[in-house]
Amino acid sequence: MSWRRTLRQMAVPAVWSLAAAAFGQSQEGSAVKGFRLPEYDEAGRLKQQLYGETATFLPDGIIQLTGLKIELFREGEVTARIYSPACAYDQARKRAASKEHIRIVVEKGVVTGDGFAWNGTNQQFQIFQNAKVVLASQMDKDLLAPRMAPSAEPAANEE
Repeated sequence: MSWRRTLRQMAVPAVWSLAAAAFGQSQEGSAVKGFRLPEYDEAGRLKQQLYGETATFLPDGIIQLTGLKIELFREGEVTARIYSPACAYDQARKRAASKEHIRIVVEKGVVTGDGFAWNGTNQQFQIFQNAKVVLASQMDKDLLAPRMAPSAEPAANEE
């Protein structure tokens, strides 16, 4: 293990501890504008970022966000952007939830709906009502229907 990786592994938890302490010292009910909370993987690469136009600190580490935006990253590139007018974010459990509208934008599609729960640990969303998926017309056909191995394909007369 290189000294840089060791330093990153020590620095990332230290940064999270300082951020948690700073948030913990925020008085309940206090609000900030321009909230941003990045999360890094064990190699120090940006994994996701949570933004809020405003953040109000509530009891038990809950943060009420307005103007929510979440960016998910893979290999340094944004793979998804999520928008909602408001949500509650549980910092300790890395979870967000809301009854508000949600819009998830990925390279080849958009998912919208009303009410959601997000698990930041595994980056999964659950949309509760009115879920709608719109896919781009240029989507790669292989992603939609991967070809089976030749021995597993049905014979032409079986269709």
